[in-house]
Amino acid sequence: MSFNPEDFENRLPVRKTKEVSFNGLSHFINTLEKHFFSNISVRDNSSNDKQINLVIEMNCNLTLMDMVIHSSKQVWGSFNHFKYSLAEEIQLLEEVNDVSFDVDEFLINLKDTSIIINKIYNKSISDQLDNIFLNLEKHYLQLTKGNVEIPYEIFVAVFEEEIIPADLVIANTEKTQKNYSSYWALYFDSEKDAVIYDLNNAKFIYEDLHMLNE
Repeated sequence: MSFNPEDFENRLPVRKTKEVSFNGLSHFINTLEKHFFSNISVRDNSSNDKQINLVIEMNCNLTLMDMVIHSSKQVWGSFNHFKYSLAEEIQLLEEVNDVSFDVDEFLINLKDTSIIINKIYNKSISDQLDNIFLNLEKHYLQLTKGNVEIPYEIFVAVFEEEIIPADLVIANTEKTQKNYSSYWALYFDSEKDAVIYDLNNAKFIYEDLHMLNE
């Protein structure tokens, strides 16, 4: 069975977010703006009062290449370099608000592309954000076709069961475990549909996606 890229058009969910207000909001935003050199907006995608699901949007006046270079030098988004992390920021919010917090979506708008990171399990974005940046650095040349074309959108991440029918996915916990280091969807001006990038094998997938399970 071949991969149908049209399956990924309009995959982003329509989010009915609302204004957010909680203790420590200003400090939270100021800290993110400091580490990412960006304007940060935060909205709430919660459906109940038991947990606040944050949608964080970042507008950064850098190109993807600039971001990768600054990140590799640990001068952009470098929470670990300063012995600080997004996970710790979320924990601080929980302590001062006595309610559970999570990041539902982290959207990075750069000068030449947008990077959309969606939650895949509780605390997944705060736990794996540093690793996502490392993968952007590691795979930059492949993601940009040898620095020839920048994707206008990078969707992190997609999974086998979203790409092919579930009955064709081998029940292997190591393969099906969700993380951000398997497949990303890329959108290029030169491509009609989305292209899947396989991080494990550092290559684009255009067809014959059933080979992923062999």
